[in-house]
Amino acid sequence: MEIKMLGRKTMEMKKKSTRRTEAAEVSKKAILDAAEALFAEKGYEATSLQEICDLAGVTRGLPNYFFGSKEELYRSVLERIFALSLTHELLRLLRERAQNPDTDVRDGLRIVVESLLDFFVAHPTFIRITEWEALNGGRYLGNLPRLIGTLHEAVQVLHEEIGWRDEAEQFLIDLVALCWFPLAQADTFMKPLGLDAHDPEFLARRREHVISLLLG
Repeated sequence: MEIKMLGRKTMEMKKKSTRRTEAAEVSKKAILDAAEALFAEKGYEATSLQEICDLAGVTRGLPNYFFGSKEELYRSVLERIFALSLTHELLRLLRERAQNPDTDVRDGLRIVVESLLDFFVAHPTFIRITEWEALNGGRYLGNLPRLIGTLHEAVQVLHEEIGWRDEAEQFLIDLVALCWFPLAQADTFMKPLGLDAHDPEFLARRREHVISLLLG
């Protein structure tokens, strides 16, 4: 009987521990989601931890409990964004291209451009946070190990695995800039031209234009 009761208590403790872990993960994700939205809207300096807590629906002490400080929370937001970001997607696509050397160059480039444009459309907070970082001298993003390592790896893949004959660094800059600009400047440059940067027809034309420029 005592052994059975001990077994039940152990099971109950494990269930409680699992529920606490799950609740903690839910709270942590809510904080990251709220922080990402507010940092994108207002920038790092103008966003307070209290605003993040209010939006996330958590108590004031939780951000510090999980992340230690506002600065570390911001770094965690950046790390999470870049774990899903264009740099990793670009690297994956380049490696696929390297493994299929018989694939038509234009078709391979089309896939890369489509993926970048789709990523920018689906992640507007990524664009806004990066723009805020640029305004503040890239003090966090410019030294983010994940981003630095992935970009250098992408250049290496272009040189060694694909055998890109032109400057790989210039290719990456042109590729990202050509896909980035219309969506980053959707309200400032595109709107006065009467263009909707999120319109599927515009994005299709933009894709073909970028491919032609890069292959040219």
